[in-house]
Amino acid sequence: MGKNKTLWGLVLMMSLALFLAACAPEREGAEEATNNGGEEGNTETEGAEEADKPEKLVVWVNDEDIAEDVATQMFDKYTEETGIEIEYKRVAIPDQVQELALAGPTGDGPDLFFQPQDSLGDIVAQGLAVPIEYTDEEKGQFTDVAMEAFTYEGGIYGAPVAIETYFTFYNKSLIDEVPETIDDVLAMSKELTDASKDQYGFLVSPEFYYLYSFMNAYGGYVFGQEDGVYDATDIGLDNEGSIEGLKKYKEFIDAGVLPKTLTVDVLDGLFKEGKVGMVVSGPWNMPIYKEALGDDLATAPLPKMNGEIAPSFSGVKSWLVSYFSESPEWAADLAKFMTNDENSQLYYDVTGELPPRPEILDAVEDPIYAGYTEQVPHGTLMPNIPEMNPVWDMDIAIELINNGSDVESAVKDTVQSIKDKIAASAGQ
Repeated sequence: MGKNKTLWGLVLMMSLALFLAACAPEREGAEEATNNGGEEGNTETEGAEEADKPEKLVVWVNDEDIAEDVATQMFDKYTEETGIEIEYKRVAIPDQVQELALAGPTGDGPDLFFQPQDSLGDIVAQGLAVPIEYTDEEKGQFTDVAMEAFTYEGGIYGAPVAIETYFTFYNKSLIDEVPETIDDVLAMSKELTDASKDQYGFLVSPEFYYLYSFMNAYGGYVFGQEDGVYDATDIGLDNEGSIEGLKKYKEFIDAGVLPKTLTVDVLDGLFKEGKVGMVVSGPWNMPIYKEALGDDLATAPLPKMNGEIAPSFSGVKSWLVSYFSESPEWAADLAKFMTNDENSQLYYDVTGELPPRPEILDAVEDPIYAGYTEQVPHGTLMPNIPEMNPVWDMDIAIELINNGSDVESAVKDTVQSIKDKIAASAGQ
């Protein structure tokens, strides 16, 4: 992870990028209507000989039933329209990069795989993906944030599927009025929590991904930026703001209204059982929570911290074309097909996750999405450079804090370790 590209790797990547630019499939009427913006269902590919069409493409989907369900519906349509069979394998998102690095060179990897943008830098550094060619019209079908998320070193590496961030879900049978500020949340928690009965007012998983909201709200940041370029030598996770934010979080631990050990599965289970007033989670739980709580379920943006709606990590999930694919132009064609208007709408209908396509975002009227759509503008994109990998070690600092360590020392020690890992990686 986080390996620097060798000169040979760079040459290979540049050569393949030029090859793709030359022979990537041009969709019929591309100048007037692309697969992402024109007539739906048009998967005819010009500029490629019939003999170049593969018999099948291999796709790695996320290891979830709902992800498999929506993907297979798209695969069936693509096969019907192109004659290309789609073979898929369920591989958990966190495992896909490592498995691809091993399986790709032996010919056992996928043509397409699925990842969030924070892993992009590492993927490119290892030479595991190739850029996807887009026309200006095609790029215009997605939000600028989605295109930015998968732009790296001048290339666009993803076909954006969903933009996600976390927000709050609450149980209207337990909470009459949503707490506006984090101090209001603490007060509500003290009233509703009875840990001996597994009843809580508010739960948030003790992970850096979620608790970054506390840090960022008070001025903490991952990497400094200048002109859209991250500076991995400028880490703001141990500055005064980050420390202040985590001290605010620790107030919940000290008050006994948040358990010191908590997993996402336990949090989900307690909320579905109606034992928690409010939880922090994301759109992936929208249909699951809705089935459990029915009309008692509602959403809201994160509570205000430091005077503003708390920021949240936001991410974009996309299909990526494997460097090892023998049919990269057709893999890109499938990726664009699965993220066109019709299939993006299908993805939203089945999963509840919002595709980063303005026409779909603007049409959402279901009040259950209020918290989601209101939180999105307050999202902060997770950095997509390889140096992001060691940053997730902040979970160590949070565990130390939960177990009674001083916030400042836990944070500073962990950040120093992160800096050391980044420096060691840079010296390889």
